[in-house]
Amino acid sequence: MTKHFLPKVEFYITNVCNLTCDGCNRFNNFNFSGWQRWSDHEQEYQQWAQHVEIGQAVILGGEPLLNPDILEWVRGINQVFGVKVQILTNGTRINKVKGLYEFLRNNGNWLSISWHNPNKIDEIDAEVRQFLKEPVTRIDGPHVLNKYHADIMWMDRNGIIVPMWSHHRFYQSSVISNGAGGYTLHNSDPKKAHDNCGFAKYKNYHFIRGKLYKCGPVALFPEFDQQFHFDLSDQDRELINAYRPLCADEFETRGAEFLANLDQPLAQCKFCPVSSDFKLIASVSKKDLRFAEQQTG
Repeated sequence: MTKHFLPKVEFYITNVCNLTCDGCNRFNNFNFSGWQRWSDHEQEYQQWAQHVEIGQAVILGGEPLLNPDILEWVRGINQVFGVKVQILTNGTRINKVKGLYEFLRNNGNWLSISWHNPNKIDEIDAEVRQFLKEPVTRIDGPHVLNKYHADIMWMDRNGIIVPMWSHHRFYQSSVISNGAGGYTLHNSDPKKAHDNCGFAKYKNYHFIRGKLYKCGPVALFPEFDQQFHFDLSDQDRELINAYRPLCADEFETRGAEFLANLDQPLAQCKFCPVSSDFKLIASVSKKDLRFAEQQTG
């Protein structure tokens, strides 16, 4: 059986983050709770592996290293899809996951950092140096030729690499203030919003809870609404819940049509901004995680 090739898929495994980056496009700057265990969705991904081949697998969140099942996710994706995994983290938790270094050293998976605050580079440097094994080499600048196109590249004596990208600016988020202490969404022309969407441009397809989504926002709108209750009309609330992701067990009936239209605008694109302007992240302060850490998947 010929499998459908997906060049890159992002496995989104937690809403929980320890930073409050304004404009986060998956809404993790809020006290957004919920995370996923690999074992709860392993059978679904085994079904998926019969239908799709993945070129690049990325695990992210939220902060993926806050998911206590992170290593099981990496092992599971390795075994089921036969692909190495990139863990995309904000860099603040890399020394808090027991056995992470040894795990990466032994199996070819790799860690990367999306670095959000230019004023915190010394803190991130210290975390990376603590994580790696001396002697450690740091290479800076866009002149550095590497396949990761990173702004900074770290490498240690065992050949473990940690590329870092400077992401100090975000697109405008779908979630906006309603001016009364609550939250609402945009009311955009869906095609214009899609034309200016980073998720669409870079084909950031998402696996979440064993289902394939076009992008992160369309997957997370209903979950965010359950926790924070958007200020929306009944019609718009119905629309955010109307999107149907693709499940593995319906691949034979819906798969061809779903994948053929995966890069087309959705009706739900109306909830995203038309502007493609980047804005400086106003806050990346540490978040009080006591509430979020009490929540389970």
